[in-house]
This record gives sequence, C-alpha cells and structure tokens, in this order.
Amino acid sequence: MIKKKVLRITTTLDPKFGGPSIGVLESSKNLIKSGFKVDIITIDKKKFNQIKLKNLRIINFKNYFGKNYRFSISLFFWLLKNKEKYNYFIIHGIWQFPSLLARLLLKNKFYVYTHGQLDPFFGYNFIKSLKKKIYWYLIEYTNLRNSISIILTSLGEKKKLEKTFVKTNGINKKIIKYGIYKKKLNYKKIKSLFLKNYPYLKTKNFYLYIGRFNEKKGCDIIINSVNKLKKKFKTPILFVGPFDNNKYEIYIKKLVSNFKLDKLIFFSDAIFGELKWGVISNCKAMLLASHGENFGISVVESLSVGRPVIITNKVNIYRDILMSQSGLISDNTTKSFGEKLLQFEKLNKKEIKRMSQNSIKCFNKNFELTHNNEDLSKLLLSQKI
Repeated sequence: MIKKKVLRITTTLDPKFGGPSIGVLESSKNLIKSGFKVDIITIDKKKFNQIKLKNLRIINFKNYFGKNYRFSISLFFWLLKNKEKYNYFIIHGIWQFPSLLARLLLKNKFYVYTHGQLDPFFGYNFIKSLKKKIYWYLIEYTNLRNSISIILTSLGEKKKLEKTFVKTNGINKKIIKYGIYKKKLNYKKIKSLFLKNYPYLKTKNFYLYIGRFNEKKGCDIIINSVNKLKKKFKTPILFVGPFDNNKYEIYIKKLVSNFKLDKLIFFSDAIFGELKWGVISNCKAMLLASHGENFGISVVESLSVGRPVIITNKVNIYRDILMSQSGLISDNTTKSFGEKLLQFEKLNKKEIKRMSQNSIKCFNKNFELTHNNEDLSKLLLSQKI
C-alpha cells in the first residue's frame, strides 16, 4: 500500500519557540502512526532535528530575506518542482511567507494552523495591529480564503475570532484538538538531574513558569501578585525561558529587583529534554498568567505528569482545567492571580493530591494524542485528491 504524503511548512522547529515547534513534531508522530509519510520544511539558518522517525524527513532552507518574514526564493522554486509528490499540505503560522507561498502555488489544496496569531490581544498595540490590518487586507485574508480551511485547536480559539482585530468572515474554520504524547520518564533519574542543576530549590516546593518572556505571557502579573501578597506568600517561583534580552525581559527582571524578590523569584535559561521534565515533575504547580494563549503546551506537559496549573481564563484550554478540577483559573489581573496563588497555598495535602490525580485524568481525556488526535488524519483523508 502506497503511503499518503504530507508536507508541512513552518518557519522554524527551534525548541526555544516552544508550543508550535513541539506541536508540529508531536502531531507528525501521530500522522505517521496513522500511516502517512511526513516531510517538514523549515526556513531557518539552523536545522533543528529533534526526533528521528521512519517516514519523517525534515528539509531545511537556509537562504531567505528578512528576519521574521523569511522570504525564500529557493523554497518557491523547490515547491513548484516538487508539489506533485505530495497529497496534503499543512502551513504553520500566518503573517509570514509560507501562507503566501501556499496561495500562489497550492490554491485550495492546503490547511493553515494559525497558532493563536489572530488572538484579540494583538489588536491592543495600535502600531503593530495597524501593520497587521494593512497586511491582512492586502495579502493574508486572500491567503486564508484560498486554503481548504484554517485549523484551530480549541473552541475557545474559534470564539475569540469573533472579537479579533480583523474580519475572518468567508474563511473556512476547523477545530482539531492539539496535544502531546505522554513521555516515558525515569522519575528517579530526572529528579536527580533537576537537583543537580537547581540546588537552591532542593528542599523547597516551588512554582514554575516555562515559556518565552513576552508581554503576552503575563509574567509581570505573577511578579506583581507576589509583591502584593508580601509575607502571605513565601514559596519560590522559577521562571524558565530563552534569554533574548528583549525589553519585556529586562522589565520583569527590574521588577524583581525593585521589589527585592531576588531570594524568592529565580530566572533560568531555556531547558530541554530530561532536565525540563525533571523541573516540571518536581514543581508545585505550573503558572501561566497569559493575556491570550492559543493552547499552552507547557500547561499540558504539566498535566501529563500530575502537576496542577494556575492559569488565566485567556488560555483557550482553561475550560478543560476547570471542568476536571485540575487547577485554578483567574482573570488576567494582578489581584485575581494573587488570590488564586494564595488559594493554592492554603490547600492541604489531600486536596493537592486530588488535584494532581485530576491533572493526569484531564491530560488523558483531552490532550493525549494516542487517544485524541485521530481528527487530523481523518480531516486529511476526507479531502478529495
């Protein structure tokens, strides 16, 4: 039997960019298990090949113009020459070259994962949203109109499109649940690795944030909450994410310094593999005070190892957390998030254990790809080719 071939195009698989890169690889594993062959194209100076699987190939295009847009002439001509070799096409992300490329060469033959890039939050910055609106009406709207459909990862993401900063009428929309595979972990080994790298957290419970340092993520809400709580809150918090020395990163580090929270709040550069899982599995709870989150891979990773979460109702999967009682949900404000931190601090061991058990149940029911992601393969197979 000849395997159906899928081509996925994304700008990068750099693990520093978290969610989308992890999601592309995890769902590709699932497609392969369902009988597909998958090629992933990246437009990057470096090739990030994080996994080796039969029937998975990563093709890297290093030559492009533009730091973010990444216009690649070589990719254009490669796709023109090779597109007939594939049955299905999936584009990852908008506001970049791949969706325009798909419109030009793959009209009505491709899907687009928007990865939360139409979140209403992006409309609050006047200059940035104005640029996006101009690009939307000149180019991007037509790109997406020429797709089979855009792919959204939750009902929450679809509902947010009704309040976003551009009109999406006339664009087909499909909801396909996202997720990850549950990792097989040697908990003794990863705990030892965690203790070796973070000795200052050795005898303490701690809260954890993993992600980029970006104003959308609401790290300042967490820091301001701790400052407002004063002596009521004494549990350390570890912030883990790639250091880019951007304005927001500098801002939140200054907050910690100004509030004299240096002995309570710690920063770590991005971590991967067993060390990352060692940190996640040993935290008290995962924090995400986001102003707008498409999915939240770090939240799902936390649930998978029985770690509860404290997140805002701007994270699109918050309803699953709420229904399963696997964490606490706040507004995206300092006052509300602080209240949830304090509420969690007051939980007894029995309540925390129950929430931990609920976390695993929530993951298995909603986000474990083995059980939940037949939808993407079914969607592709329903396409007439």
